Amino acid sequence: MRAKRAKSYRKAMQFYQQAFGFREPYQILVSPDFILAGVSRQIPVKARLEEAVQGQAKFLVTHCGISELLKSTSDFRSQAITVSKEFEKRRCPHQEPIPGLDCVREIMGEENKNNYCVAVQDDDLRAKLRAVPGVPILHVKQSVVVLERKSQVAKDASRQIEKDKLGLSELERSMLRAVKKQANEAKNEKRKKKKKNAGPKGPNPLSIKKAAKKPQVVKATKSSQEKSANSVPATAPAVATSGTKRPRPEGDASVPAKKAAAVSGDVTATEEGAKHKRKRNRSAKNRGTTNDSAAASQVPPS
Repeated sequence: MRAKRAKSYRKAMQFYQQAFGFREPYQILVSPDFILAGVSRQIPVKARLEEAVQGQAKFLVTHCGISELLKSTSDFRSQAITVSKEFEKRRCPHQEPIPGLDCVREIMGEENKNNYCVAVQDDDLRAKLRAVPGVPILHVKQSVVVLERKSQVAKDASRQIEKDKLGLSELERSMLRAVKKQANEAKNEKRKKKKKNAGPKGPNPLSIKKAAKKPQVVKATKSSQEKSANSVPATAPAVATSGTKRPRPEGDASVPAKKAAAVSGDVTATEEGAKHKRKRNRSAKNRGTTNDSAAASQVPPS
């Protein structure tokens, strides 16, 4: 088998494992027409079926299928019976044998409860099995055993199974509905308590013209006037008006004496300054004469 085909078959069987719980060894229910088709093309049926499912397999054939091979008039009848004897016998509920395809159809039913893979050649039976979710179908094409692609029914069933796994159960949903109902009732009660009767509505405050503010006039009370009068001292002199001199308080004879002392002090200070100036001038003249005599003594005679 080519690597690309083997990889696609492996992915398909992994899908059936994850979605529907298939496990190795896979149980393959083989119909009598598939055995005849494989023997007629000289295909090793067991080996090719294990290659198709990419794993170990257990092969099953019904009693109705064996009886059909025994009654067959095909040239490969004896070889097909020999191959079927290597398979495990699947018990079926039929006391009288029926056609092998009808027996396979009844065993599969509407649900693949036993996780069977079905190897069958009949087109009508394969079409009916595609409507059953989770059925890997195998058939012989030329000289190769082919595993069919996943049907749309199988894909939809796997999505639903995933939703059921991730979602809530019916009991959990009922409990959740009860909790939500209680929460809504408690919320409604709180809203009723908070709601108050609205009083008469007043005019729009933006449409009302604001009244102009009047200047506030502070009126002096009698008590404040009395306090201000009491705070002024009785001996305070009258406030002098412009153009008049402030009267000197009586008995203050120290002012002329202070002025006279200041004047006499200024006179003595000026006299002392004049004396010091005369001394500086005399010392400067003396230094000048000494310098001239020293210079004359240093000049050599001509």
